[in-house]
Amino acid sequence: MQRILRSGQNAWCEPRTSGAGLLVDGDDYYRAFYVAAQEAKSHILLAGWQFDSDACLLRGAEVEGAPLPVTLMKYLDALCARTPTLRVYMLAWDFHAVFALEREWMQDLRFKWMTSDRLQFLFDSHHVEGGSHHQKFAVLDGQLSFLGGLDLCDHRWDDRTHKDPNPLRVSRGEPHQPFHDVQAYLLGGEVGQQLTALFARRWQAAGGAPLELPELDAVAAAQAFASFAPQGAVPLAAEQVALSRTDPFGAPDGPAECREIAELYRSAIRSAERLIYLETQYFSSREMGEELAQRLSSTQGSLEVVVVLNIRGETFKEQVAVGLAQAKVIGELRQATAGTNNRLGVYYTVPDTNGGTEPERGTYIHSKLLIVDDRFLTVGSANLTNRSVGVDTELNAALETLETEDALGQSIASARRSLLSEHLGVPDLDEGAGIVQQLDELARHRRGRLRLHPSPTEDERAVLDVIDPQQLPFDPSAPESRDEDHSIFVGGLSALFDRLLKA
Repeated sequence: MQRILRSGQNAWCEPRTSGAGLLVDGDDYYRAFYVAAQEAKSHILLAGWQFDSDACLLRGAEVEGAPLPVTLMKYLDALCARTPTLRVYMLAWDFHAVFALEREWMQDLRFKWMTSDRLQFLFDSHHVEGGSHHQKFAVLDGQLSFLGGLDLCDHRWDDRTHKDPNPLRVSRGEPHQPFHDVQAYLLGGEVGQQLTALFARRWQAAGGAPLELPELDAVAAAQAFASFAPQGAVPLAAEQVALSRTDPFGAPDGPAECREIAELYRSAIRSAERLIYLETQYFSSREMGEELAQRLSSTQGSLEVVVVLNIRGETFKEQVAVGLAQAKVIGELRQATAGTNNRLGVYYTVPDTNGGTEPERGTYIHSKLLIVDDRFLTVGSANLTNRSVGVDTELNAALETLETEDALGQSIASARRSLLSEHLGVPDLDEGAGIVQQLDELARHRRGRLRLHPSPTEDERAVLDVIDPQQLPFDPSAPESRDEDHSIFVGGLSALFDRLLKA
């Protein structure tokens, strides 16, 4: 058994950590951030794809007796008022016009003019053609860090029951779809130092002045967060964590184009012997699909692969942008598995309706997590899309052990079971009997909340006969792929839209 993580190849650094775990779904992460940020005395650094000034960090009974406001902007402003030494920096993607109707208007003005002078907000437009800044992380006093798939924004909150309806799952007065995501927390100054440096480089590249971080007693700061044990967390017995990036601009300590996350996924897939457990918002990456297909086509050994993702894109533009490419990847994975001892299970999950009619749309999977053989886990911002491994800026954390029976291996296995139980809505499986076989049986008979993913459907196959989705411009693998030969008109636009509108 060889080590997956290799600094300088698929990881940028491997700092020590004094505590780690997963915060599953927005309820646990938002609450953890609200509680922890009150301990910050020097700085709070927030990098994200999206923020909303009125995102509610606490819900329901927790609002009563809360010591400070519970919406994001008012909360951060109150922290600045309460702690005169505190500085808050927020870096958000300067989004494309296609997202304008989904975003809060004049957000930079709200954060700049309605809050303390020590709260600075900056839109980040420093990205390659067709790319975005997609990293989602927070650093508190250089001692506590959060990273994963969750932004502090509307339409991201849910709890692990995923009940539908849920009166608390409301944004701006309107209910929204059940939503699943995963965020890691990491304790320790070594992790915080690396992420602070990453944030500072991004901040200045986006046009911001150098960070002004008040001096801090590192020992006192470490003690302030030493007992951090967030409610609902899934602990991971880690003493070291690897950080990996995607950055088409490269990094000061690496090659001109940084693709550490792509190499991380590739290495993890190749090393798998028994089980791959994968949660991803999208699976449209050509190279990652080919890597997994090659592993599934092997006639040596017996590998189980469990993939949990969305039944379809959240919006029509998502269906166009990645839905067809994902259908092609799933079809190729199914073909690769045929005739082998390997098993592939591809699923989506539906919310808990308490006996009511099952909704047409499932719980929205937004997480980006991979577990291999219960000895390796990575979680972060990177989806399995072309753009996430080549064009957008991304950030993942990874943990690894060579002994599945040690404390870290057991905690990774416990995390996987916890996630799978959440999606199923039923107790743990008898894993000695084969995970995919049991999941298929439960999904086929609609026992629990997992369902067999139908892709590629008949409509999708018909479109794939006339168009190569990898030639469409929405999910590029590199900036230079956005040229005339990759026009949306390649292969027949009318066939694409006819089929999508009928789906």
